[in-house]
Amino acid sequence: MGFELAGFTLSPPQRGRWAALVLFLLPLSLSVHATKPEPYGEHFVLAGEQWSDAKVGVADEPTVQARVPAGDEKVFLSYLYDLEGEGGPYSDALAEPLNDLGRHHRQKGDLASARKAYQRALHVVRVNDGLYSERQVPILQELFDLYRVSGDMDTLDARYDYFFRLYGSGEPPFNRVRLGAALEYIRWQREAIRLRLSDSKTRRVLALYTLNRDILEAVEADADVEPDLYRELVLSQLRNFYLIQRLFETKEELQQTGPTIRMNAAWGEPEDVNQHRMEVIQRRSLRRGRELLQQLIASTPAEDTQSVASAYLELGDWNQWNDQTEEALAAYVEAERLLREADSDALLQEWLGEPQELPANGAFWQPIPRVPGEQPVVVVANFDVLAKGRAENIETTPATAEEEREASKVRRYLRNTRFRPRIVDGEARSTAQLARRYEVLD
Repeated sequence: MGFELAGFTLSPPQRGRWAALVLFLLPLSLSVHATKPEPYGEHFVLAGEQWSDAKVGVADEPTVQARVPAGDEKVFLSYLYDLEGEGGPYSDALAEPLNDLGRHHRQKGDLASARKAYQRALHVVRVNDGLYSERQVPILQELFDLYRVSGDMDTLDARYDYFFRLYGSGEPPFNRVRLGAALEYIRWQREAIRLRLSDSKTRRVLALYTLNRDILEAVEADADVEPDLYRELVLSQLRNFYLIQRLFETKEELQQTGPTIRMNAAWGEPEDVNQHRMEVIQRRSLRRGRELLQQLIASTPAEDTQSVASAYLELGDWNQWNDQTEEALAAYVEAERLLREADSDALLQEWLGEPQELPANGAFWQPIPRVPGEQPVVVVANFDVLAKGRAENIETTPATAEEEREASKVRRYLRNTRFRPRIVDGEARSTAQLARRYEVLD
């Protein structure tokens, strides 16, 4: 007896083939409509949390120390006049106090005067040390922060391009300052993409990914590069993969017809080809991210237990973000084992003792300039984190209508956030009624 489907009668063998086809297509359908993970750090963060995000070789804080009393502008100016009288307008001794003066103006809110002081300090350094002086780095960072605070992102973007070219454009010889500048430039590119500073998101992301890949390959072939710089380049590319997964969809129909149609795009339509390339990179990102971290683990000396454990932690987070919970648990358990054997109890508690929002490496970190005295709305949330790394039973207690709007966002974000679960004795454990304070960024 046959089975009727849309006017057709199917024999038992045909029904079997149809059933197999449905079972094959069902996972594809579910994967297309599955909820993408929330990019922790992009829309909300723990109150007071910040990331430096791989500023290797580039000082996190200005290295110039104040040599004049703070808060008295007349003292600053008198000191500068004395130095100019002794050594002339380009005296090397002017660089540090000019930097101090810039910081002084910035603290007062006089951003125009601060910029002039920083630019003059930069000029003094170049006159005395040359165009490629490493002493420019902390002054350039002060200028970058100034452009950010003033909202002049286009100028900041252009200055980062200059900064990158100034320190080697990612080319050898690879010393700490040159690679540190490349890492900071790549970090800025991730931020610029999220700020939508480019007409072509696809082209900029592709350039970012390719630049990090090329530098990483060159560094792998250079035995003189310090291991921590190689590590930071690996983690930088991993952050790029997080961003790529967030920004690009894998369209099932393109997997069958895409390569033939899209790679034959007309000469005047490179964007179509770039889009296809990004789709291919996105599809391969899970595997490639794993491979990079596995190579990092293999290349790290076994006696450097903390670095090896940290790499396993990153591997676990990457799998957890991609809903590969079994693979994630295996990596977390290995990190736990290494830390226990090294008697690193404090680190074990910090990394695996409580749930952690993912990604935990600053991949989506976004600094938010605030007006002095401005206080963000903070939402207190209570929720459970299951052993599989998902939040449930989310509750907030807003007191005002404004807080309720922010609380609603936090509840929505938390529902889609992936968590690194608490790991105890080789097992992922649920955590009940976790209380956290979040700041909403948008």
